[in-house]
Amino acid sequence: MNFNLIKIDATDSTNSWLKERYSTNKCSDGDVVWSKAQNIGRGQGNSVWVSEKGKNLTISIYKEFNDLAIHNPFLLSAIVSLALAVTLNLFRIPKVCVKWPNDIMSGDKKVCGILIENMFKTSTLHASIIGVGLNVNQNHFENLFQASSMSKISGMLYDLDEVMNCFLDQLNQKFKLLNQPQEQIIKIYETSLYRRNKPSTFESKGFLFSGVIRGVTPQGLLKVEQEDHRICFYNLKQIKLKN
Repeated sequence: MNFNLIKIDATDSTNSWLKERYSTNKCSDGDVVWSKAQNIGRGQGNSVWVSEKGKNLTISIYKEFNDLAIHNPFLLSAIVSLALAVTLNLFRIPKVCVKWPNDIMSGDKKVCGILIENMFKTSTLHASIIGVGLNVNQNHFENLFQASSMSKISGMLYDLDEVMNCFLDQLNQKFKLLNQPQEQIIKIYETSLYRRNKPSTFESKGFLFSGVIRGVTPQGLLKVEQEDHRICFYNLKQIKLKN
């Protein structure tokens, strides 16, 4: 896949910027929009991605799937997560893992968020806008105690172009996994899963309970072993990991 980089100074959201182009048939496979500043960067649900101008990687990628039949969009999220995890490992960021469903962690600190918006034709994924917000050189996160960055963790400053090119290269490689059985993709994803096989506290329907993450399904459901050893399956809206 060849990437076409589009650099802009500012936008409310790189995902929204690409969606506007898509609505007027101006998107091409491999378009990458990179904004120095996002005024209203969005995360999953109603969350907002806070980013200092010119210090982070705030990009969105338009990817078409005309030659692939993808029925489980979570597989794309898994592949993007793996590409980011490998990128951070290559820059020697320690303890990199993937927090279900869409965050990249270094230890217990969040360094990256993913927001993927999908476009379908019938029941098959036609195209996706892959939004990535990677904290690179930002060191101050007001009232965001779990947030961190590559620079804050390592004490080094990074070239944003180098980080982006590394990620896009890894993403290109990971796209090849889409030709593999979905169980193989999930198996690889689970090796990087945050707090897998560790006792954790969860919140569901207003109640706290203890359990252990055992993995995910190809549809993106989180598999949690309860205290009575039952395996239960949860989507994003049904459960929250507390610690």
